[in-house]
Formats: sequence, C-alpha cells, structure tokens
Amino acid sequence: MRFFLLLAIFLAFLAFFWILYPLVAIFLDLTGEKLWLTLKDLEVWQSLKISFLAATCAATLGVILGVPAGYLLARGYLPREFCESLLNIPIVIPHVAVGILLLNVLNNNSLLGRLAAPLGLSFVDTFWGLVAAMCFVSFSYVVSAALMGFAAVSEDIELAARTLGASPWFVFRKITAPLIFPYVMRGFILAVARGISEMGAILILAYYPKTASILLYERFENYGLSEVEAITALIVCVSLFLFALLTYFTPKAGRNA
Repeated sequence: MRFFLLLAIFLAFLAFFWILYPLVAIFLDLTGEKLWLTLKDLEVWQSLKISFLAATCAATLGVILGVPAGYLLARGYLPREFCESLLNIPIVIPHVAVGILLLNVLNNNSLLGRLAAPLGLSFVDTFWGLVAAMCFVSFSYVVSAALMGFAAVSEDIELAARTLGASPWFVFRKITAPLIFPYVMRGFILAVARGISEMGAILILAYYPKTASILLYERFENYGLSEVEAITALIVCVSLFLFALLTYFTPKAGRNA
C-alpha cells in the first residue's frame, strides 16, 4: 500500500511539474531588454487588444445564446444528453477544420455571407470573423456552465415564489439570476480564455486583424524562438489573470450548489 501511495505522489508531482515548469521557464529565460522592447511594441498591444475585444464579444454572444439553451436543457424542455453532445462537437473537431467549416458558410459568396452583406457585415479577414470563430469554439463552455447553474436552482423555490404572486420575470430577476450568476460568469471567463487562445480556426477564416496568437505564430515563423519569449510571457500573464478570476467565481458556484 505504501508503494502505491509513493507512486501516486511521484506521478502527481510529474503532472504538476509538467504544467508549471514551462510556465516558470519562460520567465526565467526572459531578459529585461527583450521585455522592454516588447512592452514598447505597439503591434503587440494592438494584437492583445483585438484578442481580448473579440473574445469578449464572442463570450457575450455565447451568454446571450447559451443561457436560454442552458435553461431549456436543465428544465427538460430539450433532450439533454443529445443536445449536450451536439454542443460539444466543436471541442473535438480539429481547429483548422473548424476554420474551413466556417469559411465554407461565411465566405462572401455563401448564403450567410450574402445575407450579412446588406448589414455591412463580412467575416473573411475581419473582426467579426474573429468573433464568429471564437464563439463557435467557446460556446459550449457557456452552455455547460449555465446548465449547471440552472440545475443547481431548485424548481421548488421558483414555484413557491410564483404561488406568492411573483411574476416569472420577477422570479428570474430576483431569485434565479443571482443564483446562476457565478456559474454564468465562470462560463463567460472560460469562453474568453478559450477565444483568446484560439488560432487554428482564425488562421483560416480571419487572419486579419491579427490576434495575439496569430502575431505570436507569425513572429516565431519569421524570427525564431528567442524573439517570441516576451510576447509569450505577456500572454501567459493575461491567462493567469483570467485563471485568477475563474478561481474567484468557482468557490461561489460550489457554495450555491
């Protein structure tokens, strides 16, 4: 028994080491000069800005579409297992293939492309193409989080409020929404993080305007590893910030459950 315990400890150490060592090493290899040059690089900050704005728009769209879907799934209005499997399909499709799928239906000559044109929307090499790609790959995170939130709210509480004369909107606004908020925020943050990290689909559908991941890939291809260490460190910092937000909301979701 002691042997298996020691083996488990050793394997757990390897798991944590495999995650933490690359994160720490990128900062250890970073020089002050490279960091300063990167901090002065306006293209880097522009790419980070585009990544964050597009990911935030995609996550917001995911919340608008995903919260109603989560409600219908949690309350049994839709077949839960089938719909959950369907919504998780983007996770298992290779990201470059996702980009090709989206380009096929969103190019300027496609049905959706022609319908969007009168509205001034175009998806190929545009900001809205970034939003579309990021939303496609991150939507399932929002739906899953919303589903968990609604499932954690007892229908008896909502029915009790209704029997006391509260309107459906009042019940949702005053009872349901505060209880599911930590779950939805968790899904929103996961969707933002997933959107920022996306590259494969963006590479095909919307190479421009350049996101941080595209800029990182482009400079690595052109200049090598040493020239992208500082940019990578900045992206890691953004990711750690999102992880801190995620950690902040996760315990609250657990307490509400």
